[in-house]
Amino acid sequence: MRVLVGYIGYLFKGDCAVGLRAGELLRGRGVEAVELSGDVFTMVDELMKLKPEKLILVGAAQRGRRPGAVEVYKFTPRSFGSPLEINDALRPSLEGRISLEDLLIGLSVLGRPTDEIYVVECEPPRPDPVVGLSPEGEKCAEELAKRAEELYVQA
Repeated sequence: MRVLVGYIGYLFKGDCAVGLRAGELLRGRGVEAVELSGDVFTMVDELMKLKPEKLILVGAAQRGRRPGAVEVYKFTPRSFGSPLEINDALRPSLEGRISLEDLLIGLSVLGRPTDEIYVVECEPPRPDPVVGLSPEGEKCAEELAKRAEELYVQA
């Protein structure tokens, strides 16, 4: 089974870049991992070309949890009510925003390379507009890498 880890991070927003560090850690451990920090259309197209049988997405998402909290879940595509709602959901990515949330929206709307998609996400401890992770962000990246690697070796 071909398993792929896709990691996402926004370099200029502090701990929202934890996915980039987690991806670096995973590649150093020999895990097949690809960076998906770009516009949704390009990233979904890239995933379709790679054709993984199992996809593990790693990154930060601001959802109001305790800072540094890590959550692992199986991805469920979202439904949208109208073409206008889809357009509004995709727009931030086209305007330059890079986020795990935008990629999940893109996979919901544009299609998925597999139905076996897992998400490993962290509530960013410090999502400030700075370059570099806080010490708490570094711990979060390490936990993301650990959890993603556990899913990776289960295949």
